[in-house]
Amino acid sequence: MTDTRTYTPPAPAPEPAFFDNPAIDNLIAVTLELGAELWVQRERMRVVETLLAQKGVVTPELIEQYTPAPEEVARAKAERDAFVSRVYGAFARETVKATPDG
Repeated sequence: MTDTRTYTPPAPAPEPAFFDNPAIDNLIAVTLELGAELWVQRERMRVVETLLAQKGVVTPELIEQYTPAPEEVARAKAERDAFVSRVYGAFARETVKATPDG
């Protein structure tokens, strides 16, 4: 006898909502994802530029094997902190209502 049942995975749990309007939560999620993607690209470009300067050639293997020097790590951390402050600092600033109630 053949089992004709199929497995149905459970539905994913709903995302937590932090604001009354779910569009705001979604916009924040998109902003965070885009910022993370941009930072990854900047890091990868930094590696590519370093490899070109050092070796004159870049391959995917060289990029993946690259290990930054401690001073590069410190500089990247400072740049990342400045990036986060610039891009996400708006989330922490105080605001006032743009239009009066009524």
